[in-house]
Amino acid sequence: MKPGNIPLLALLSLLGACSVKPVQPYSEPPLGVPTAQLRVITNGEVRGEAYAGCLGDSKRLAKAGRFGRDHQASINYPQFPVQPRQIDMLPRFAPKLPAYVGAIRMAEGAYSEVVTEYRVPAGRPFLLESAGLAAGSYGSTYRTCPPAQKVVLFEPGKSYEVYVGLNYIPVAGGEVQAMCAFAVYQLLPLSRPGATLPMALESRPPADRHCPGS
Repeated sequence: MKPGNIPLLALLSLLGACSVKPVQPYSEPPLGVPTAQLRVITNGEVRGEAYAGCLGDSKRLAKAGRFGRDHQASINYPQFPVQPRQIDMLPRFAPKLPAYVGAIRMAEGAYSEVVTEYRVPAGRPFLLESAGLAAGSYGSTYRTCPPAQKVVLFEPGKSYEVYVGLNYIPVAGGEVQAMCAFAVYQLLPLSRPGATLPMALESRPPADRHCPGS
């Protein structure tokens, strides 16, 4: 998916509209519930929650924070979680996402990739959301990735990755092209230690209606 052409003010307004209510942190299922393992990789923001056929108040899984040249975190743009966690998962497959300067308050530092891992409910639909992002560039130019949503189904005991954000890929002539990534896939082990292979996970869009009370 290529970066969107949504005007910057419109995108920022849309992102703000999605945050009228405080976004609560994701909570793992209680003991005894079938679960899968999910690694969240993003230089934007990813939210998620069990899906019951309507759009509720999804929870924050991960949000990139800003860091200065001295690698000090910005107090105004902290990452979430502040201390990413690791659980018993297969090795990472996805390449590292690049850092980028935000479209506003550029002196606050660059958004940097955050990686954290969770146990998520298996055997029932799960909604994953990219909250969108806006990256600054030279002069008055910028790149945007619009919000997006996917409903997936995880299998018990399996390991998955969700890879969300702004990336750059090489193209002809030695140039690079910006692209918006939103991929969800199962991790398959290989015989070589530390290596995995991705298998794309089927997804569908959520219903265009909100749950009562949300």
